[in-house]
Amino acid sequence: MKQIGLLFLSCLFINAVTLGQEIEESKDDSLYLNIVIPEQDTIVYSFSRYRVAANTNPGATAYINGRRAKVYSSGAFIAMIDHEDDTTDIIFRVEMDGESLSDTMMLVRPMPEEPNLSKNIISDLMVEPGSDVWLEPGEALNVQFQGKPGEDAYFNINGFTDNIKMEEVSPRLVGGKEGVYRGTYYVREGDAVKDAAITFKIKKGLLGYHKRVSTFKISFLPEPIVGVVITDDAYLNVGLGTDRLGGTKYGTIPEGVKLNITGMQQGMYKVRLSESLDAWIPRRFVELTDEELEPVSSLTGNIRVSGNARHDLIRVTLSEKLPYITTQEIDPNKIIVDIFGATSNTNWKIKYLTSEGIESVDWEQVENDRFRLTIKLNNTQNWGYSIDYGWGAIMDIRIKRPPTITSVIKPLTGRVIAVDAGHGGSNNGSLGAAGYQEKDVTLQISELLKAQLEEAGAEVIMTRTDDSYVYMSERREMTIETRADLLVSIHTNSIGYGSDPLQIKGTGSFYKHIAFKPLAEIMYNRMTSLGLDDYGLTGSFNFTLNAPIEFPNVLVETAFISNPEEEILLTDSDFQHKIAEQIVAGLEQFYLEHSFIESVSDMPEK
Repeated sequence: MKQIGLLFLSCLFINAVTLGQEIEESKDDSLYLNIVIPEQDTIVYSFSRYRVAANTNPGATAYINGRRAKVYSSGAFIAMIDHEDDTTDIIFRVEMDGESLSDTMMLVRPMPEEPNLSKNIISDLMVEPGSDVWLEPGEALNVQFQGKPGEDAYFNINGFTDNIKMEEVSPRLVGGKEGVYRGTYYVREGDAVKDAAITFKIKKGLLGYHKRVSTFKISFLPEPIVGVVITDDAYLNVGLGTDRLGGTKYGTIPEGVKLNITGMQQGMYKVRLSESLDAWIPRRFVELTDEELEPVSSLTGNIRVSGNARHDLIRVTLSEKLPYITTQEIDPNKIIVDIFGATSNTNWKIKYLTSEGIESVDWEQVENDRFRLTIKLNNTQNWGYSIDYGWGAIMDIRIKRPPTITSVIKPLTGRVIAVDAGHGGSNNGSLGAAGYQEKDVTLQISELLKAQLEEAGAEVIMTRTDDSYVYMSERREMTIETRADLLVSIHTNSIGYGSDPLQIKGTGSFYKHIAFKPLAEIMYNRMTSLGLDDYGLTGSFNFTLNAPIEFPNVLVETAFISNPEEEILLTDSDFQHKIAEQIVAGLEQFYLEHSFIESVSDMPEK
């Protein structure tokens, strides 16, 4: 963050009364210029529009590239810059009482990397697939390289087959690049290749070729290889796609589970779950076993359903630890578990009277190698569950009972609630034009929320209590180990660099699993009641702390710190208290609607 003049943002609040008060107390009437975005003098940026943000004395006049910008009561001012040339200057200037300050930042378009080509030489640019690949029959090996345009190009799969013709691609399909060649080999039944390199070739005279050998290796697998999950934090991905939240996940998978591995691409093993369904798992989670082993499978045995005061237990007998995927349904409230590689030999199921939270457990052979359990619950809300393997390969499904509240006047009495202040430490989160950081705002709101929850009778677990970096896995484990009923994660939202911060604002709530939509919906309605714009209720959200099935969870994006008007609200003490009040009221509503009520003696009179 570049600073000129008075530096009043040297230390955002840590355990201060309010962020707004600290900044108010640490500034005077001097003119200053504090540039927030860009964060460096020169930024390499490839898109056509770029948002800039700075702050100054609220009484000053501000200009960006000669155009006057509105200065908000926080001192923030912003603009969108057109970035159409190779370099774009961003000139900030502020004026007050005959004094002025200015500074210039610069956007630079990235220079395209050009191949170092002499006549008929093959470049090391635009080579695909670029990493080791394992394929199975019926799949296509697609390869690409860049070389001199207009030539005859081929590729070999070394030690397997030679001179597979490649075609030159139209430059308009590859970002204007010339001399890009592509070729395909379709893997057939019986093909067997192990760690073969690819040789790219361009014709040289009548008999010769210019060649380049790949650094990556190609394998064709005629049969699956058995792999074993070797960590306790493994997960299955739906596909190879990814974004800033990572790839879409089916869910976690326990250590010791055996998998049928049928391929590998982009550092991920391909997992054959059933005849009709594949998944992907990062290589670091799996250790391959003897290639001669048969694909892993199991018969199911009997099913027993029991319970105790805290949870119900469904126990399924298997001979191997198999992969599974779990989903939920609401209205009616169900948990569905698909066990892959399992074939039913379940000739009976026993349900004990102690299984008070379970209405029924039914099984179905969905495919030859997919065994499905459908668990119907006796309550309106799924309060979390876990799936693991116990002794041998017995699958244990533990389903939490709804909590019992002892007072409808103070329904949170005795409840354990986890509050997560987003980001922290080196992870600053998003940044406002007045210079406020998300990690500081979320911690202050979380501390206010903690105080109000404790006043309402709850015990509060804070995933962080200071400006420290806490891993997401630690936050999850903290919530589980303390037996918290649920988790609320507090964040502030932000736009990307290419969007107008004045046009995007509002509040939103986020959930991943449909079972926890009721909690997110309540929070969403409570937050919009504060007068904030509607940014939407978002489901299937691939955020790490929305992923656990062990407890209801919700991510509350309180408002947009990138919007200067909402940044003012987010740093206002009174508004922070209102946010905390609405979250507490939402939790009280959730407990009253979905808990057991021990006594009605304190019901208010109508």
